[in-house]
Amino acid sequence: MSNDKKLFGVAATFKTPDEIINAAKKVTKSGYTQFDINTPYPVHGMDSAMKIKPSKLGFVTLIMGLSGAVIALLLMYWTMSVDYPLVIGGKPFFALPAFIPVTFELTVLLATVSTVVAMIALFFRLPDNKHPLHDTDYMKSVSADKYGVVIESNDAKFDEKAVTEFLQSLNPIKIELIYYPPEENYPIFQ
Repeated sequence: MSNDKKLFGVAATFKTPDEIINAAKKVTKSGYTQFDINTPYPVHGMDSAMKIKPSKLGFVTLIMGLSGAVIALLLMYWTMSVDYPLVIGGKPFFALPAFIPVTFELTVLLATVSTVVAMIALFFRLPDNKHPLHDTDYMKSVSADKYGVVIESNDAKFDEKAVTEFLQSLNPIKIELIYYPPEENYPIFQ
């Protein structure tokens, strides 16, 4: 490759799930923090091998679900008890059992919508159509029937030669250098 391209990382491809689990453990043990494992399907035990912390997405769901319940109850209380009080069938102004279905629905609605939006926009940072792994031979193979690890160049311990030698010691099928795609300029929009 030419020297004008910026290196994204070094990728290694493996044949079996056991090999990728062992590779993930060794990469973590070696102190690399900016790496990712790619597999064609979820591999049991990968989270613990990579020492991944639990997701904070559940907190978004909890907070927004509780917000939905509070908003629903406050809206119905204000509407039925303060703004336009009605006595219906001799019931009190704020008959909680009658308001439970609406409260439940707004709780579920806000929790699910906020979870999806947070997952896509905040946690996954999508849409990201210019990711360096897109359209590479590495990604094509790990999307079908192989397993792979990519150690990124923004890792504090990254040294191209040392990382390549380290990955070679894991006995992969193939090692590739992944580069950032070239910048595309469209003069019509300037």
